[in-house]
Amino acid sequence: MPGLVWQNGGNRSWGGKRMQLEWYIFASAFIALFVGLGWSFWHIQTLRQKLSKLKQTLKGQQDQLKSAAEKSNKSETGSIQTTTRLRKYLRLLDTLINTIPNPIFFKDENGVFQGCNEAFSGQILGNIRNDIIGKKRQDLPSTVPSALVSFFRRAELSSRHQEESHTFEVEVLCTDGREKEFLVSIANVSDDKDQFLGSVAVMQDLTEKNKAARERLEKEKLEGVLETAGAVCHEMNQPLQAICGYTGLLNTRLDENDPSFSYITKINTQTDRIAAITRKLQNITRYEALEYADGSTIIDIHKASQIGAGTPSKK
Repeated sequence: MPGLVWQNGGNRSWGGKRMQLEWYIFASAFIALFVGLGWSFWHIQTLRQKLSKLKQTLKGQQDQLKSAAEKSNKSETGSIQTTTRLRKYLRLLDTLINTIPNPIFFKDENGVFQGCNEAFSGQILGNIRNDIIGKKRQDLPSTVPSALVSFFRRAELSSRHQEESHTFEVEVLCTDGREKEFLVSIANVSDDKDQFLGSVAVMQDLTEKNKAARERLEKEKLEGVLETAGAVCHEMNQPLQAICGYTGLLNTRLDENDPSFSYITKINTQTDRIAAITRKLQNITRYEALEYADGSTIIDIHKASQIGAGTPSKK
C-alpha cells in the first residue's frame, strides 16, 4: 500500500513537472515566435525603408538620366539646327558673292587665296574657283599675265603696309582678250586683338567709265579749240581780205619787170597759205595735240582738220 501511494504521488509529481515543462516549452516557443515575428517585422520594415530609399535613388538617377538625355537631345537638335542654319547662311553668302558682278577675292595673312567669286575666277584668271582657293599667286598657272602677277604682289605689299583700306587703278588683260582698267579696293581684316588675318579685295571695272571720261575731256578740249579757231578765223579774215585786195591792185599797176612785182607775188603766196590755214581751222573735227621738245603742247591743225587729214592718231 505504501508503495502504491508513492507511485501515485510520484506520478502526480512527474505529471506536474511535465506540465510545467510543457508550459515552459510552449511559453518559450511562443516568446521565440513573438520575438521572431517582431524581428521579422522590424527587418521587413528596414528592408522596406532601404527599398524605398533605393527606389528614390533609382528614380532620381532615372530623372537625371532622363534630364541628361533630354538635354543631350536638345543640344544635339540645337547643334543640328545651328549647323543647318550655318550651312544655309554660307550658301546664301556664296550666292550673294557670286551675284556681285565685280571680281572679289580674299586671302589670309600668308597670301593664300581663301575664296573668290566666279567673276574673279572666270573673268580675271580663267579658272574655276576650286583651282584657285588654297593657292598663292606663285602657284597660279603660267598663263596668268605678268601684269596681273605684279598686281597681286603690289596688293600684298600694300595690304601689309596699310592700316585700313586703300585703292589704286590697274590695267589687267582679261580672259576675253581685252585689256580693262580696274579700280581695286583692298581692306585689311583683323581680329579683336588687331592681329592681321588677311585682306579682301574688290575690283571695279572702270574701262567704259574712263573711256567716257576721256571722250568727254576730248570733247571739252575740242569745243575750246573750235571756239578759239572760230575767233581766230573771224579776226584774221578781214585783214587777210584787205591784204589780198591791196596786193591785187598793186599787181595790176606794176610791170612784171618791176623789182617790187616779185615781192608782191611772194606776199600773195603767203596770204594764200594763211587762207589755207584759216580754212583748216574752220574744219577742225577732233582734238589733236603736237608736243615740242621743250614739253609744251599745241594744237596740230593739220591732223585735227578734215582737210588733208590722214588716219587719226592715238593719244
